Amino acid sequence: MPKQIFHTIDGLRGIAAMAVATLHMRILFPSVWYPPGGYLAVDLFFCLSGFVLAEAYSDRLDAGFSLSVFIKKRILRLWPLYALGLTIGAFMAVLRIIFGYDSPASLISFIPALFYIPWNGPLGELYPLNFPAWSLLYELVVNILMVIIWPRLDNRMLVSLIGLSGAGLVVSAFLWGSLNAGFSWAGSGVATARVGFSFFLGILLWRMKPVPSHLSAWVPACMLVVALMVDNASISHAVTDLVNVMVVFPLIVWLGAITRPSGISLLFFESIGAASYALYTVHMPILRLLAMFISKVMHIPLGNVPYVLCLAILASLLTLAWFLNRLDVTFRARLDDFLKRGVRRPVADSASVLPG
Repeated sequence: MPKQIFHTIDGLRGIAAMAVATLHMRILFPSVWYPPGGYLAVDLFFCLSGFVLAEAYSDRLDAGFSLSVFIKKRILRLWPLYALGLTIGAFMAVLRIIFGYDSPASLISFIPALFYIPWNGPLGELYPLNFPAWSLLYELVVNILMVIIWPRLDNRMLVSLIGLSGAGLVVSAFLWGSLNAGFSWAGSGVATARVGFSFFLGILLWRMKPVPSHLSAWVPACMLVVALMVDNASISHAVTDLVNVMVVFPLIVWLGAITRPSGISLLFFESIGAASYALYTVHMPILRLLAMFISKVMHIPLGNVPYVLCLAILASLLTLAWFLNRLDVTFRARLDDFLKRGVRRPVADSASVLPG
């Protein structure tokens, strides 16, 4: 049975990745505008992931798909750009060590991180060299959990998992004042609730079998932009975050599943969707390198960097991410072929010495 391609969902992922990159730019460049709810893009990623993976793997999982093969496929999909982001972060750390800004200890986490093993950075970060990578760890863990429990994952269990995670989400939001947590060990409980709720909700939305509609694909896209921009001082972030994650984002994902962009809109959604993962994995270490160059080499205070330059940086990052995705697709295809040849060759060799 052919799998559907959800171009609107790809576009939503691209918009969310740009929101995260802009949010992190604000950390380094105070003049940049940023969406106050940009950190919630991660929750949308988790929901989209549950939906898309259910669509991509359901038939194979129903047929008893091997967990080891699934893990290999997911690591092959996620690891190359993830490793690139870490490597750029390590290069940044080396420069800071050379110029006396950091100690060699800042590089300790690099090797464990290459194997997705989290560390404990100065601020408790799981991945000090590229802190946005924390969500990829939780993504991989929940993906593996999905495969393990798939034979028993009926709608009743799905609703139970969503309900338990949702309760954790509500408690976390009011304890922390928002859902902006997860990159550190202290926020591991919040991160677990975030990924559990949104990922399994994505699977449930897929099982509801959305039917294509003539609604414009720009409707969910604009809804997402507005949701990430809302910052009402009279309403606590705990409340707005919960409304977005529990109500608005599921609606956006549903609308993304039933809408089909065409023409220029299709080209735009495909392009930003293709760039989204690369943008997410490499933007922070590259931004830190740029900030170091501007402040230490050009001697320009980061607070004086004009807004128009920040926009140019974001556009450049998006373009770079698009090219990196093209390279990643080619690299993964060749690596997959190499691994398949490596598996087949020993079988052929051993078969040749078996008794006739």
